[in-house]
Amino acid sequence: MDGKEFLKKTLLQAELNRLRHGHPEADATRLPLDWGLIAGEHFGHLMAALRETDPDAIEKEVLHVSAVLLELHDALSNFKIEQK
Repeated sequence: MDGKEFLKKTLLQAELNRLRHGHPEADATRLPLDWGLIAGEHFGHLMAALRETDPDAIEKEVLHVSAVLLELHDALSNFKIEQK
């Protein structure tokens, strides 16, 4: 299994999310909990797409989830540094 394409798409989705919905100052200081809640919302969208068995919608939502998980990972890394 080669995840390079998935990772490229995830990075692109995260960038698109920041361009469309981002608030640079807020995003830079958003806590892991906030990103986790956003991820939960997107997981709900993914479940709906799976229920509808719509492959395009499923892929879209998988990327929305993975992009937010990337943001969560980055926020967690920053949070750990700040806690030291």
